[in-house]
Amino acid sequence: MNYIKEIKTRVIWLSIGLILSLGIAQIIKQFETTLQTNLVLASFIPLVVYMSDAVGTQMESIIIRELSGKKKFPIVKFIKQQSVIVTAVAIIIGIMATITVSIIDQSTDLGLIVGISLFCGIMSSLITGSVLPYIFWMSHNDPAAASGPVATVIQDMFSVLIFLYVAQTIL
Repeated sequence: MNYIKEIKTRVIWLSIGLILSLGIAQIIKQFETTLQTNLVLASFIPLVVYMSDAVGTQMESIIIRELSGKKKFPIVKFIKQQSVIVTAVAIIIGIMATITVSIIDQSTDLGLIVGISLFCGIMSSLITGSVLPYIFWMSHNDPAAASGPVATVIQDMFSVLIFLYVAQTIL
């Protein structure tokens, strides 16, 4: 194993993730007023980000497994099939979160914010979790090394933006 090459490959993709993560902090700053007036919102950011990332990671694992050893791959067919599954997952998780948060925090608005954000974040993970690994594969980059850091941080950015826009709209 060429350790130097492996380290270089990983550090490059992780560095891109670091830079994009710093961008997420800038996005959150744009919603400072919304967060200050509704501080409880900040406690739900990790939940929305984690759940969307988890579905995205599942997608990455599935597509990377499917891409392994292939010269051609029917990406449109794959996305159509996975969209049925991801939509069902997004609806189920979104409804569960809406009900649970509404009961625990005694706030229908907060429940709706979390539930709608989870639904939208999970749906967006279909793209980050499948299209990005496919693009890396098509460009002859290792989708296993590149997808994790890049797809994760892009998904995080989508999730945070979705959550804060939904919160700002409902509140």
